[in-house]
Parts: sequence; structure tokens; C-alpha cells
Amino acid sequence: MVMDYPKSSDLDIGTKIKIHRRSLKITQGRLAKFVGCTTQQIQKYEGGCTRISIPVFLKICTFLNTHPNYFFSNFLLCDNAKNSENGNIEVKLLSLFRALTNEKVKEKVVNLIEAVVSNLKSE
Repeated sequence: MVMDYPKSSDLDIGTKIKIHRRSLKITQGRLAKFVGCTTQQIQKYEGGCTRISIPVFLKICTFLNTHPNYFFSNFLLCDNAKNSENGNIEVKLLSLFRALTNEKVKEKVVNLIEAVVSNLKSE
């Protein structure tokens, strides 16, 4: 049996873990210590090379203070690679937005995006 790693779902989840971990300024070492594995294992999870077990996944969610659903929010049926690429950009944007702690800054970001979209529609 040939393994075709990284599978897209493993890579999607790993990428989201990496983006969210970095947005919180948490090192792979700190996450590994909490989970009870090595830094190299976290690298494999984030790279989509190793599938994460449910208990480890739940520990990661706990440490990153993130609901498990967050990591599955981008599993859409995509007709082509372009849609998948756009989904990854959306996930990155959402992860960075969630990392913002100041509500006034969040509101300004939303206002900025609304202005850009409105401007593009009027062109």
C-alpha cells in the first residue's frame, strides 16, 4: 500500500495549527511540551506529514484556546485549485483577525475591508 502524504486535509489542519500558533507567538517547543511530544513531531503535524490523533488534536485545541471546529472550517468542495488557494487565504486572514485582541482595531479592520469591497464594486 502506497501512502500519499501529505493528504490535503492533514495539510490544511496542520497549516491552520501553524498559522494560529504563530499568531499567538507560541513556539513549536512550547506546544510540544504541552502536548507531550517532540518539536519534530509538531513540525510533522504542521507540515501535514503525520496525521494527528484525536487526543493530541484536542490538547492542541486546548493549548491554542481554539474550538476544534475552527480547524475544519475550510473543508469546502472545490472545483479547482484556485478555489482551494482562496480558501487558504481566507483561513489565514481569519486566523490573523482572531488573534487581534483589541475590539477597536478589529472594527477598523472590518471597516477597511468593507471600504475596499465597496470601492471595487463601484469600479
